Amino acid sequence: MSGNTTYPVASSSAVAQPRRSPPPHESQQQEVDDGFISIPYIQQLCVLRAIHRTILAPLDRVKYVMQCQKELQRLGTLRHELPTTLHCARHLLRMEGARSFWRGNLIQVVSVLPVTLAHLFIMVPTQSFLFSLAPTHSAASYTMASYLSLIGGALAASMVSYPLEFARFRLAVDVKAYKTAPYEFRHTLAFFSHPVLNECPHYLYRGLGLFVLGSLVFKTVHGALMRVVWPYVPPDHSCAAEDAGGDHSSPVHRGSSWMPALTQISCGLCVATVSTLCLHPVDLVRRRLMVSVTDDRLRYKSAWQCVQRIAQREGIRGFYRGSCITLLRMAVGSSLVLAGLSN
Repeated sequence: MSGNTTYPVASSSAVAQPRRSPPPHESQQQEVDDGFISIPYIQQLCVLRAIHRTILAPLDRVKYVMQCQKELQRLGTLRHELPTTLHCARHLLRMEGARSFWRGNLIQVVSVLPVTLAHLFIMVPTQSFLFSLAPTHSAASYTMASYLSLIGGALAASMVSYPLEFARFRLAVDVKAYKTAPYEFRHTLAFFSHPVLNECPHYLYRGLGLFVLGSLVFKTVHGALMRVVWPYVPPDHSCAAEDAGGDHSSPVHRGSSWMPALTQISCGLCVATVSTLCLHPVDLVRRRLMVSVTDDRLRYKSAWQCVQRIAQREGIRGFYRGSCITLLRMAVGSSLVLAGLSN
């Protein structure tokens, strides 16, 4: 789990039969044992992730500005409200030009390698160690051990990934008040050298608790919905052919079509959509905490204070600012992953 908020792949295998899954570290550790974790593997993984993030960077920036526009108005860098995603995109294009949609993407691409290494060599061993310490005598204790190992591994990897993701986000929401106005942070080093962050380095981890909470909410909702939806989804004919003894001339295989795969993809997207909407308010509060952290006058004392301010001044609708672009980003990201898997 990295600093970036991620979504599951809505592929034809997205809906699977619920069963007792292995510990979260085992599948990744198996790759290490089987020799899949090699320098070419890491290189290919980093290149694919860099391309994926670069393609999604414009959507990410519009999403971040939409989520945090009230905080940007408090900071004085945004002078009027942006009611829709289209208004936000037009504002950025008019004020900063087309290249501004990739603002902050450089640190995002550069951070791919350290974040990937942190996941492989910090998160996985930490998850394995924590899972081995916990009792797994019953289904409840097994589930608890899995969640604890996931949280522990994510926190360990976040010590590396979260500050880098923070810098990328802060550059993305650094908008110009007018065309000739300078940016508050010209580059990543300007952000890390901010006086407030030099005096209080722990502010670089502002919102980390909400990040973990949001990840748990997403995984819990997504897993629960998958278990509810799965019995009503037609099975993949390739799996049915294997169950029939691998006879590709069987009626099951001859009657194969795209409908089961399309149904599974559609159900996966629907489940991911609901899970994303459940995650969005938590992610929005976290982003607003991160924006205000460098201003002593506007900094929130706690996440609860931020929640109260949003509820009082914006209502329930305020918690879903930017939800449309978030769903679009999820759909585009899933499509990119599906295209990569198909190739």
